[in-house]
Amino acid sequence: MHYGHCRHYMSSSARRFALTVVSSFIVGIAACHSAPPPPPPPPVPLSDSATAALRWVESHASAFGADDSVATPAERAEIFALTTGARIIGFSELNEGTHEFPYVVRRAVLALADSGVRGIAIQASMADAMEIDRYVRGGNGDARRLLRTLDNWRWETREMVALVESIRAWNMAHRDREIGFYGFEIPTAAHAVRVITTLPDSLTGPALKSWLVQHYACVAMNEGAHWGLEGRAADSTFWASCGPATTQGLDSIVALRRRLGSRGASDLAFAEEMARLVAHHVSVGLRRMKREDANAEHVMFLANIAGENARLVLWGGDVEMGRLTLDKTTVQTGVPLGQRLGARYRAIAFTYGDGVIRTHVPNPNARIGDEPGLSTITVTPPQPNTYEDVFRRAPESAYWLDMRALPSDLAGAWLKGPRPMRFITDAYSPLASPTAFQTPIEFPANYDAVVFVKKVSAAK
Repeated sequence: MHYGHCRHYMSSSARRFALTVVSSFIVGIAACHSAPPPPPPPPVPLSDSATAALRWVESHASAFGADDSVATPAERAEIFALTTGARIIGFSELNEGTHEFPYVVRRAVLALADSGVRGIAIQASMADAMEIDRYVRGGNGDARRLLRTLDNWRWETREMVALVESIRAWNMAHRDREIGFYGFEIPTAAHAVRVITTLPDSLTGPALKSWLVQHYACVAMNEGAHWGLEGRAADSTFWASCGPATTQGLDSIVALRRRLGSRGASDLAFAEEMARLVAHHVSVGLRRMKREDANAEHVMFLANIAGENARLVLWGGDVEMGRLTLDKTTVQTGVPLGQRLGARYRAIAFTYGDGVIRTHVPNPNARIGDEPGLSTITVTPPQPNTYEDVFRRAPESAYWLDMRALPSDLAGAWLKGPRPMRFITDAYSPLASPTAFQTPIEFPANYDAVVFVKKVSAAK
């Protein structure tokens, strides 16, 4: 029996039963509507200092539409004011998995395109993100497939596809002011090496192809080494030999491009970009830098690719772009960037009042080793005496708030902090203690500004 034709075989008694069930369901709905659930309890009254802080927020908040595709003139003016004088602009997504935040980033990037922003860098693999950069500059491909290669659920969303497509559309209309798309982490340079060593023989010739494969093999060998545990493969002298090898590889590709002219120009230009990335990767690897310092080096490498005077927007998951150290040991990338650039680095935090997000939700009954499932989940309201508790009481549904010039009064003392802010990243459970997802934040020591949305929906 086809399910689409089940109604033709339904007996009269079955039909009466179905009607009874549906009628009971409708009556139940009507009863629910006639007796609505009790309203939520009123918010806890604010202290005098928090009340003063709220008044300051209300008078300084710059409202925007969370789902607007293009920034209004007022929002553009606020973004310009927040970022004037900065070469690097970092966004920290303290609460991931929302539908609204990618729109905030998209409007900010496009609003700043006329003021020298020439790229956006997300917290993802530099080599794989270069494929998206090629796409937004007019290359072939599919945005969804390319985002999937970044291997993180946060980037494989409809909102990210819209961001990528909007940058591509901008570039098609503004060839003199193109915006690049980058990643600022290098978990591995394997993809970059693959691009170089799989150039067609028709371009390289068999001899050069063999030479490239041989010389770039040192990258994979050293990425897989455990320093001090694997003898020669982990020895600094052996790793150092990869520096000259990859430099020579870059020189060979540059010379090949010059020699062939327009033949294979697109493939060779892309291979040259990858060769420069690999040479940079080896240089950083040789210095055995801490993670946050290596990321800062990657950011400056990308900023210089964009242009000596170009500006770069960073999108870091969790608190990555804040001038912040967690538990006195976990240093975020915003710390060395702030030390290096001073006032030329601007950090902006994103948070919200309540709503629904998409994230991994741990199952308390799961077996050890099981991965938590990805789903939408309602977040519990902010706790009293937190920043979000004050921010959500302002009348605007979404707003920018410049925190660089806090007043020297009761309001300024409260807003300066440190005070808790929610920190919801790759996993969240509403059953856990609300304080389990809080971290102390200070303004403007950690962040120059905040973007606040009163109610969010889940990323799609």
